[in-house]
Amino acid sequence: INDCLKVVGTDVFICTSPIKSYNHCPYEKYAWVERHFGHDFLDQVILTRDKTLVCGDILIDDKPDILGVESSPSWEHILFTACHNQHLGESCPQRRLLSWEDDWRAILDSKRK
Repeated sequence: INDCLKVVGTDVFICTSPIKSYNHCPYEKYAWVERHFGHDFLDQVILTRDKTLVCGDILIDDKPDILGVESSPSWEHILFTACHNQHLGESCPQRRLLSWEDDWRAILDSKRK
């Protein structure tokens, strides 16, 4: 994922949702970002309960259904494969990334054309 954060001509943000009982969750999410991507990347974190309100071209997320106020968000949902969504197989409507070893650059390039 570090290579994805440095793609020329691409603004990358981490859009994450806190759990409902979130006494420590926001702090832990920011601490994780700082540990893995550095202090400077903290400005690229969007913490929201409703990802449908965030504007962008692509949302890579492991949750199969991203629901919220906006029924047609501006972004295309790319489903990132995780243990809890593997059972969906070909039945899911989204394009998929099987892992960060998959061709995520092709997905970014598809939005530039």
